[in-house]
Formats: sequence, C-alpha cells, structure tokens
Amino acid sequence: MKKLNSLSVTASAQNEVAQVPSTTRRWRLRRRHVEDVLVTLILLAACVIFFFPIYTIVSVSLKLPIDIMASPPRWLFQPTLQNYEALVGIRPSEFQFDLPLHFRNSLVTAGGSTLLSLVLGTPAAYAFARIRFRGDQFGLLALLAMRMLPPITTVIPLFLLMKNFRLLDTSIALILAYTTFNLPFVIWMLRSFFIDLPSELEEASWIDGASRWQAILYVILPLSAPGLVAAAIFSLMLAWNDFLFAVILTSRNASTLPVLAAGFTTEMGVSWGIMMAAGSVIVLPVLIFTLFVQRYLVAGLTSGAMKG
Repeated sequence: MKKLNSLSVTASAQNEVAQVPSTTRRWRLRRRHVEDVLVTLILLAACVIFFFPIYTIVSVSLKLPIDIMASPPRWLFQPTLQNYEALVGIRPSEFQFDLPLHFRNSLVTAGGSTLLSLVLGTPAAYAFARIRFRGDQFGLLALLAMRMLPPITTVIPLFLLMKNFRLLDTSIALILAYTTFNLPFVIWMLRSFFIDLPSELEEASWIDGASRWQAILYVILPLSAPGLVAAAIFSLMLAWNDFLFAVILTSRNASTLPVLAAGFTTEMGVSWGIMMAAGSVIVLPVLIFTLFVQRYLVAGLTSGAMKG
C-alpha cells in the first residue's frame, strides 16, 4: 500500500513538472505569434509609406484636371492617357519641350558619370585597400568630407569653372559635376569590398606570373562584380535624379528630365497631370534597371560592400 501511495505521489509530481514546460512552451509560442503579427504590421505600414508617393505620381498622371483638383480627393476615377499623350507630343499642349532630347541627355550624363566614377574609383579603392602609403587615412577622410559637403556649397564654384572652360549647357559639365560627388562614394564602397577579398588570391596569381594589373583585371574585378554593380546602381540613381546641378549648369541643349518635370507651370498654375507623367517617365527606367540587377545589388550589399 505504501508502495502504491509513493508511486501515485511520484506520478503527480511528474505531471506537475511536465505541466511547467508545457505552460512555458505555450507562452513562448503565444509571444512569438504576437511578435510575428507586430512585425507583419510594421512591414505593411512601411510598404504603404514607401508605395504611397509612387501611387500618387501614377494616379495623378492618369487623372483629368477636374479629378486632380477635386476636393476631397477622388480615389475612384476614369483613367486617361492624355497627360502622357501631351508629354510625348501626340496631343497639343501649351508647353514647348523636346522629351527625346531630355531623355537622351539624362541617359548620357547619368551613364557617363557612372562609368567615369567606376573607371577612376576602382583603382583608387584598390590602392586604399591594398597599398599602405603616407597620407592614406587623410585621403580617405578628405574624400568622406567632400561627399558630406552640401551640393549647394559647390554649385557656384562649379558654375564659374565650367563657364571659364566654356562647358556650360553641355553634357560634359554635368558628367564632371556628378563624378565629383559620386567618386568618393564609389571609392569608399569598393574599398570595403576589396578589403573583404582574401589577399591570397592575388598572391597566387603573382606566383603564376601575373602582374598586379593582371591580377586586378582577371582575379579581383570578376570577384568584385556584385560590389561594382551596387556602386554603379547608386551612382546612376544619384545622377539620374539630380536637379540642382542640371538646372544651374544647363539651359536648353543639355537639360535633363528632372529639369523638364519642374517646368510645367503656366500663369494659371502648375500642370500637375503632365508633371506627374514626366515623373513616371523619370522613375521607370531606373526601376526597370534595378529589377534586372537586383540580384547583384543584394549580393553587393550583403558581401560587406557597405561595411568599414
């Protein structure tokens, strides 16, 4: 009898001990569920905040003037393409502009400055990452300080410089101006990426008879493709979306799309429909380009390209 009582006491104690982990497990699962719900709500809110300006641009570009000025705003409306037709010249409007010229100027200046920044920044970043020389840290800090300068503080000196060299209203002026601000960013980004690459790879190529330049060309650059693409994307976006330098250094021949989008004003006010249509045209090429190379962009950012 005593043995049965002791067995029952032992069993009840085991049940109580077993209930404690079970209760703790349920509490942890419930807390994890609450955390998942909160994270999901935060991500949804972030998506709404991010996509709302894009939705506003696209929706306004598809509205008639009466729908644009409606108060309260009309969320349901009949879409129309007349703003895009006016932008490309199919429908007559009160504005005189050359959309293909502005698009070509934006493409040339953004692409040219990105290419020049990579050509100049890649060997400079490699030198800062692999070679120790007097003043290297000061040079890095000077580049960082140059990038931190507000663009408005340099636009007047750049204007006077381009005027003296007779480069105003040319794509070369914008390419040089954009490279001035993109180059420090490219150097810092690629330097961190080069530091993460093992130096033994270059040493192995030197043993095989390759020179330093051959090692850079055939070993370092192929391995650095994600970092190069990430730097190119950021440089391209900064140059493509610039308004300040374009409006100061150009007037008509080399004017870019952001300047075009800001010019749809009349004595009656702002033509919001055509302006938003131009904004959609500005955003679309960079969005398509980013979607095509997003795999390299993510790889570049997660491989240490933004560290250091």
